[in-house]
Amino acid sequence: MNFTIEPIFIDTNVLVYARDKRNADKRERARTWLAAITDLGCARTNLQVLNELTRWILKNELGRSLRDVQDEVETIGAWGARPIDQDDTELAWLVRENLGYQWFDCLLVAAAQLAGCRYFLTEDMAHGAVFEGLTLINPFRASPGDVLQRN
Repeated sequence: MNFTIEPIFIDTNVLVYARDKRNADKRERARTWLAAITDLGCARTNLQVLNELTRWILKNELGRSLRDVQDEVETIGAWGARPIDQDDTELAWLVRENLGYQWFDCLLVAAAQLAGCRYFLTEDMAHGAVFEGLTLINPFRASPGDVLQRN
């Protein structure tokens, strides 16, 4: 099966659910999404997401070596580790005006749009909302096959 490969920005909550043992259904759905988009090479993220994930791992996965955590976060960082800059901030104001999200969510939507993503995978924002061509997708309300376009 062939798919049109378009960048998909991954929010921290999807990465957390993929490892969180408290909710098996969400863990499996998040893992299914991550497997699909990493196999296609279309996963994107930024430094804010990497830092939020690092904080979550250090707080919730006690006993892991710092080297192991660092290696894992650096691997995910290959999807993108661009820091927030003035362009993100300026666009985030428009996101806030149009969608009304919390500030750090606005920064992530701006980062995804500036990274050229077509989709933003997150549980925290309205499924199906669109900002300047970027569509927000709740991974627990849609499957990869529902979203990825077949050739």
